[in-house]
Amino acid sequence: MDTDMDYERPNVETIKCVVVGDNAVGKTRLICARACNTTLTQYQLLATHVPTVWAIDQYRVCQEVLERSRDVVDEVSVSLRLWDTFGDHHKDRRFAYGRSDVVVLCFSIANPNSLNHVKTMWAQEIKHFCPRTPVILVGCQLDLRYADLEAVNRARRPLARPIKRGDILPPEKGREVAKELGIPYYETSVFDQFGIKDVFDNAIRAALISRRHLQFWKSHLKKVQRPLLQAPFLPPKAPPPVIKIPETPSASMNDAGDLLDNPLCSDVLFVLQDQKKIFAHKIYLATSSSKFYDLFLMEHEESRHSADRYCKKLNKDLLMRTLSLDTDEDGDVATLKPANACLRTSRSDDTLLTTDLSEDGCVSLSSWSKGFHSMYQELTVNPVSNRPCPMTVIRMDSSIQYGPFKTVLRFLYTGQLDENEKGLMRVAQIAEILEVFDLRMMVENITNKEAFMNQEITKAFHVRKANRIKECLSKATFSDVTFKLDDGSISAHKPLLICSCEWMSAMFGGSFIESASNEVVLPNVSKASMQAILDYLYTKQLAGTSEMDPLELIAVANRMCLPHLVALTEHHAVQELTKAAVSGTDIDYEVLTYLELAQFHNAHQLAAWCLHHVCTNYNSVCAKFRKEIKAKSPENQEYFERQRWPPVWYLKEEDHYQRVKKEREKEDHALHKHRSKRKWCFWNSSSAAFA
Repeated sequence: MDTDMDYERPNVETIKCVVVGDNAVGKTRLICARACNTTLTQYQLLATHVPTVWAIDQYRVCQEVLERSRDVVDEVSVSLRLWDTFGDHHKDRRFAYGRSDVVVLCFSIANPNSLNHVKTMWAQEIKHFCPRTPVILVGCQLDLRYADLEAVNRARRPLARPIKRGDILPPEKGREVAKELGIPYYETSVFDQFGIKDVFDNAIRAALISRRHLQFWKSHLKKVQRPLLQAPFLPPKAPPPVIKIPETPSASMNDAGDLLDNPLCSDVLFVLQDQKKIFAHKIYLATSSSKFYDLFLMEHEESRHSADRYCKKLNKDLLMRTLSLDTDEDGDVATLKPANACLRTSRSDDTLLTTDLSEDGCVSLSSWSKGFHSMYQELTVNPVSNRPCPMTVIRMDSSIQYGPFKTVLRFLYTGQLDENEKGLMRVAQIAEILEVFDLRMMVENITNKEAFMNQEITKAFHVRKANRIKECLSKATFSDVTFKLDDGSISAHKPLLICSCEWMSAMFGGSFIESASNEVVLPNVSKASMQAILDYLYTKQLAGTSEMDPLELIAVANRMCLPHLVALTEHHAVQELTKAAVSGTDIDYEVLTYLELAQFHNAHQLAAWCLHHVCTNYNSVCAKFRKEIKAKSPENQEYFERQRWPPVWYLKEEDHYQRVKKEREKEDHALHKHRSKRKWCFWNSSSAAFA
């Protein structure tokens, strides 16, 4: 057997090392890490159970363990035998202590009771069973000093005692107990693979030095050093938090369809046969159909001057005074009569009368396109807001039926077609008249049992629609609202804003004054930030980042309840800060400026990144901006102290290590001089005797 050969091999010292300590302090993990080089993740280490007394029989059955038991320490070949023990205090461990060469006494730095038991129970037991055996004290689970204890507690077994921040012991506590017992002290972390070799190599040194005193004739033990000092463990820097961007919100297809059914802020009124009406929105129709785009653009060009003058006067009348209401002879419906108006609202019989129209007030469309009759402007009460507003009225030809035409309009709003829709052939005919060729192709696919091909048509439809929406935003085409900002104004479209933002929907759809106005004042908002907001609401993308202030955009996005935009802006801000730091720019002051403003405006991811930057560069940041650090909130200052890198306990340990190291170097130097002096005296006396 190899085990017998180790005992018989010359100059190979067999060391029996007994590992003791309370339950669940990490004894068996430590043995496994040395005996078979286990490398598990932290959460596996906490959740996976390894049987106690693992190592007693492994040297006989596991070749890997036997090979790793052989080592060379200070030029001495050794064969290390590790003995695991039960942590229960009432167990009988005399068999394990028998003929032991060194005892490794363990406690957990996350369990103060285990350190108390070192003095009250374990030291006495070791002294009773093996009083002359050297002992070293080991603090296990060092990684818990800087770990995320919430995540650690979630990974532990359900009935395990949760670890609290106050339970974590600083290194000086273990050193104090070791000094009181007169034994060396080391710390280990199986998770970080730290201190494992230090513990067992110095345990071997302690055993060999004890053996050298008893077996002084073994000359190969003369070079064995006393247990060495352990340099403190510098925890790794925590990785910067990753800015997570939630999934892009959908294109609000259902909202667009709802807007057709509940036409808030509508500016188009279709009048069909039997005087049936459909309210709609220019921006949705124009960006989905070239036919409607040309129609509304033509209307805009022809009536631009007169319409502008009329709308300005109308807005002034609506906002500054209550419009006079006339009741017809029957007293059933009120008719709105602005001063010098050439347009009139619908009467009770649902007919639209156009009286006193100017020469360009009504445009005939019968010669322009099939299916259209005429177009004119009229002041009409919106059925949802119940407010009078200027409306473009389009009378359709009698060939355009209400149901199929409503289906065509719904497609222009949503880009979708229900396969079970009734009268698909009539829908296809109207789509042909209005030149909505995508819809006609979708009907053909459904008829030919190839409806699966409609998905690609829908995607292409939305791409074209998005491009036209961008164009309308940049040119302010068909806009119906203007935002007055600190440094300028921007035109936009209420229907698109209502479907893209609940805040905008509440503002334009509620009882606020902005819902009846074509101008909205937004104080403390710059043009660049508002442009970025509109770009996002129209395209779901963050554009124009070169000119915007990320903090201002975050503040506006938070004010408008747009968490996805906040995340996009956080990601952009972190990218810019990281890029600046890599290029050598000092970003510390900018990060400190971002921190509490980001917290105030619910940009929690950006705030977490700023906290991480300050903590991982705490010494340099504090040296330059001590006043700014002290001016932060108590919560942030507490976080800095708790998460700063290097941690305070490491700095204290490093100072202690350097101080003790210098003292030991002085002792070794003095001992070396003493030995050299003794050797010189010995040779001098020998020479004199020989002479």
